[in-house]
Amino acid sequence: MTANTPITLKSNAMSATVLPLGAALVGLRLGASPRNLVLEYATPNARSAKPTSAGALVGPVANRIRDGLAEIDGQTYQMPLNENGQTSLHSGPDGLHAQLWQVAKQHPHAVTFTCTLPDGTNGLPGTRHFTATYSIAETTLTLHITATTDRTTPINVASHPYWNLDGAPDITGHTLQVAAQSYLPTDAMNLPTGEIAPLHGTAFDFTTPRRLSRDPALDLNFCLAHAPRATPQPAATLRGSDGTTLEIATTAPGLQVYAGSNLMQAETALAGNPVLAPYAGVALEPQLWPDALFHKPFPAILLRTGETWEQTTLHRFTAP
Repeated sequence: MTANTPITLKSNAMSATVLPLGAALVGLRLGASPRNLVLEYATPNARSAKPTSAGALVGPVANRIRDGLAEIDGQTYQMPLNENGQTSLHSGPDGLHAQLWQVAKQHPHAVTFTCTLPDGTNGLPGTRHFTATYSIAETTLTLHITATTDRTTPINVASHPYWNLDGAPDITGHTLQVAAQSYLPTDAMNLPTGEIAPLHGTAFDFTTPRRLSRDPALDLNFCLAHAPRATPQPAATLRGSDGTTLEIATTAPGLQVYAGSNLMQAETALAGNPVLAPYAGVALEPQLWPDALFHKPFPAILLRTGETWEQTTLHRFTAP
């Protein structure tokens, strides 16, 4: 099996396609519709040539880390500075999105990938073992992720598909509702300032359904809870202009919403689907809060020997 060998899971109501490269979700189709609800390149080679976060699992530490520095038990580790030479984004160019995951189990309705990062990969300590299980049942796609380590290390894995539910060239016809009352304001480098601010009355108030727009350009963490939950809880509802709806429930305490303002333009896209371009899709990324190593009040992201990090996210779809 190669990095770009597609694995398709099917139910009576929909299908999902994933790849070993990055354990990426590259296809989601409802019923007999040929339209893909996630953005993807026209050819697998385009993804292999330059691994992207689109659709992939990102980590071992998703989102941004200030100066790429991780202080763990009194020792400082330097991560790759792959964003403007100032921050580490999704753990750098060799993060989980760029790894060839192995297929451990495969069934018509489920597949489990595994990936091991050797000690020192991404500049971080610990031999880290990850599993990611995609499973499909009727109109729900479930993603369950785990991680273990043999040394204390930060873990914050996120799934990063870009959703476009109606097939329009951009997502400004979509409405979004997020089950959060607060968010993390950011500075000029898009890093959290440390403040936990109320959403009410702000331009980012999605406590009730609201249309997505290009201004302001969304790239924020919404605070769903102050700690991971034992079972998946409602996180967001995204609805396309044609009525196609995605409901996300997750155990994660945060949801990064990124409206794709800096998505790279691709020359072609899969037939009948939007071209990869700015605002062509919105990423809804369940995760722990970003840059948590620098902000003690944030949910902790350090995983220690003998512990298991887990995250479960449900994606429920409704056709118009």
